[in-house]
Amino acid sequence: MFRYLFLACSIGLASVAVPPSAAAEQLLAGVASADITPAAGLNLWGYSNRTHGATGTLDPLMAKALVLKVGKTFIAIVSLDLGRTPEDALLAELRDKTLARCGVGNLFITASHTHHAPTLESTDGPNAYGPKVTAAIEKIIVDAAAHLVPVKIGVGRGTADFGHNRRKFLPDGRVAMQWRNAERTATDPVDRETIVVRLDREDGTPLAVLFNYACHPVVMGGDNYQYSADWVGGACKMVEERMKTTCLFLQGACGNINPYLDKTPLPQGGVAEMQKMGAGVGQSILATAREIKTAAPAKPSLKFEARTVPIRLRWDMHAPEVKAVLSKAYGRRFDQYLAHELKGETVPATLTTVLIDDNLALVGMPGEIFVQFQMDLKARSPVRDTMLVGYTNGYHAYFPTIRDAAAGGYGGKTATYVAPGSGELLTNEGLVTLYKLIGQLHDVPREQDFKLLEWDEIKDKPAAKQGKQ
Repeated sequence: MFRYLFLACSIGLASVAVPPSAAAEQLLAGVASADITPAAGLNLWGYSNRTHGATGTLDPLMAKALVLKVGKTFIAIVSLDLGRTPEDALLAELRDKTLARCGVGNLFITASHTHHAPTLESTDGPNAYGPKVTAAIEKIIVDAAAHLVPVKIGVGRGTADFGHNRRKFLPDGRVAMQWRNAERTATDPVDRETIVVRLDREDGTPLAVLFNYACHPVVMGGDNYQYSADWVGGACKMVEERMKTTCLFLQGACGNINPYLDKTPLPQGGVAEMQKMGAGVGQSILATAREIKTAAPAKPSLKFEARTVPIRLRWDMHAPEVKAVLSKAYGRRFDQYLAHELKGETVPATLTTVLIDDNLALVGMPGEIFVQFQMDLKARSPVRDTMLVGYTNGYHAYFPTIRDAAAGGYGGKTATYVAPGSGELLTNEGLVTLYKLIGQLHDVPREQDFKLLEWDEIKDKPAAKQGKQ
């Protein structure tokens, strides 16, 4: 049975009444959490060498919701200690229910990608755990939306050096998989930046902390049969206990990023190493969060877009020779799940974008995105603080770069079914969305778009000399 944990706007679970006129001009937020750890016995996500279901619980699997509101616009950001988000049909039902119950139809649902949570795929018939998870998500969104308070917001950046790029390119263009890197030898590319968001109540006490970092939660390997959030759970727990708040993890583009001590066997201290990494990441996030100066937005705004981007499949799934190869490679997962899911020439990938106050963006992509796309998105984004969040509103396995798709290896040719260039497409579409949301791109041409700005007419003006555009 799931345990629901509710965090309201003040001690004693009391809500603060906000006058309607004031609420329309403020950024409001509410949070709620639920323990979604099931009883032992369910099959675990992530490792193909496991032979039986979960035997118990090492640490709890949590679902956490942050609901934001400005005026009449609601957005719910939900983080899950799961391998992936629930299946598309369940997410659609969830959206209808939360919209009907509390007016929240803009959902940003993301998973940490722990490999020690129950599978959510309907491989052997309907998955019974999926509906229970979505019911828990529904409840925490409704609870959070019912207890909104005015908040101040701030963003900070830090570093966390706990992961390496597991794909090592060879001089001949091939890729060798370097799953574990205990010596911490340099690899490339790796994004060690953390982006931390802090939301405070009006009295300065923290309501929520969110952090974005790219690294697989796989310190423990397939010999662990207990439910666990891996290092993510320990990191969030440390922030929550030290700051008396709710901590939501937003997994980055970790498709090719592993922890240095990947898949540490239990007899060799797998649990201790997982906890050590969780504490290390938690300390890093704490240091950044405590330095953040929050403020009420001068012009609060919320913008949201979730749209389908058709992604071409890499192979013709109807071709007998393709079916034969994939069936041999993936076995039951292909025969009983993927072969039925991948019926056409494309798959519908949901690109989900949240823009807060026009200077903080979350771009959610439905799968295991290679870290190059995260770094590219941040470098090219017109929004000051931009996060790429993987495993969001769906799951379509690995999105490698074109070079990685050609080179092969895990995530390059194995464990991916999207066409080469799909990651580049999603990244570009994410950038287009951001430019539209900030008002610099438009679907309909405007008269002013055809008026040219002549340098000779402005070069002597102060703004031009300062490099302003």
